[in-house]
Amino acid sequence: MSLLRYMMPLSLLAFLPFANATAATKSFVGAGGMVRLSYPSIVMPTRNFAGRTLLNSGWRQMWDGTPVGRGVGIVRFWQVAKPTDGQGQVTEMLQVGFSRTASVVAKCGTEGLVAGHARRLPNRMLGGHRWTVYTNGDAGMSQQVNATNFRSVINGACYAIDRITYAVKAAAPAGRNAPPQAVAAARMDAILATIKVGGRR
Repeated sequence: MSLLRYMMPLSLLAFLPFANATAATKSFVGAGGMVRLSYPSIVMPTRNFAGRTLLNSGWRQMWDGTPVGRGVGIVRFWQVAKPTDGQGQVTEMLQVGFSRTASVVAKCGTEGLVAGHARRLPNRMLGGHRWTVYTNGDAGMSQQVNATNFRSVINGACYAIDRITYAVKAAAPAGRNAPPQAVAAARMDAILATIKVGGRR
């Protein structure tokens, strides 16, 4: 529940046919109708952010589930996949949240850019709104996390979309039925492309 504040590659277009061919598309509506998106039924929406929350602690990306600031997690999608390099496993993820806290709204598009690993990307139009976009990442001995972060103030709230890749080379291999990383990534990117925030137009 304390997800947003700093929450956080887009298109592997060549792989989207593989992602879309595997399952029917479903619809998700959350945050009292303010967030709408479509997703393949092979992945499930969840509001369980425990243990997988991507946080900025001392402006470095962490992966430890510690509360970071006032905010509300709306939805998360994730899929464990076989990494491209063949070692361990990788989780491809997309999460959405928001905050109405004044201090969060005031720095909605800038606070995450203080991170030493942050890099600003061009603004992007998504669902009829302009989003500030930047990347963040960090790595340890056997773990690496990379995120593309979208931020926008809509109807007085700071909305956050984070597109995350979390790789653990020392982990047990992904299961036999796990998809290749490119396919899992394409599924998350396809969901991202459908996100709409705000009242229906």
